[in-house]
Amino acid sequence: MDNRIESLEDLNRILSPKYSWSIGWRSAKTTFEKLAWHLLEGLPFDIDIILKGTREWNDDIDREDIDAVEMIDECYDAPFTFENEELTEWLLTTPLTDLAAYTARVVRRHEFNKVANYYDAAQDFYADNWREWGNYLDEELTAREFITALKGHVEEVNSHIAEGKQMGLTMDEIVMHDCTWGLMPNHYDPDMIAASKDILQEAEKSLPDRPYIWSEYGKRDYAPKMLEYAAKRLSDSGVDIGYYNKQYTTEQGYLLDFFSRLYWREAASRPED
Repeated sequence: MDNRIESLEDLNRILSPKYSWSIGWRSAKTTFEKLAWHLLEGLPFDIDIILKGTREWNDDIDREDIDAVEMIDECYDAPFTFENEELTEWLLTTPLTDLAAYTARVVRRHEFNKVANYYDAAQDFYADNWREWGNYLDEELTAREFITALKGHVEEVNSHIAEGKQMGLTMDEIVMHDCTWGLMPNHYDPDMIAASKDILQEAEKSLPDRPYIWSEYGKRDYAPKMLEYAAKRLSDSGVDIGYYNKQYTTEQGYLLDFFSRLYWREAASRPED
């Protein structure tokens, strides 16, 4: 097979699941070869290359002795979202369907990173629904079916968040509500909302007074105490998260992660103390 990449059409042909190939960054010379490397790595790129046919590459990210991933993200990550109507239309209509599938994978990375290490329920929701990429590579799904499925997952997360905000909930309250479920539910429960607000209020009130030396030891003291409080508050509402019978549950894992992040977020807000 001819592996020369001189156009988007060449790239689309080579990206087909029917073929197996790879390209290294140092061996990528042309715009389309560099684009191929980004797509294979799932990294963002200059979106005008696909939307406007731009053939120039930003050489800033070619420099050595930099953290390439961070710089690539800083330069290019923002447009990769289904809220970008121009990109979404291209993904759903372009005849370059395999190129679109790999581009959609970059969108997924951006959407996943928006919730990663903060919103465990949404993060796991994306992870649980990531099988479609393997289905596409195995040719069990077409490229367009993969893109449509991915778009549906992102819309489900965004719709759930939007519903919570319309109810007057803060993002922390939305995350806490879903922590108490151990998943991203399809509705908001009034009793769980009330419990979540109480737990979050107690967690914020229980953060160490300043001045204070923030440490991993301090976090290990704070987070389990807050988990115990959360378990009792939820038990008062008739919700058992397995705390008292020493049974590990997803709810406990989510809550511990939330309290740990809350502790370090407070530490980072005024690091001089």
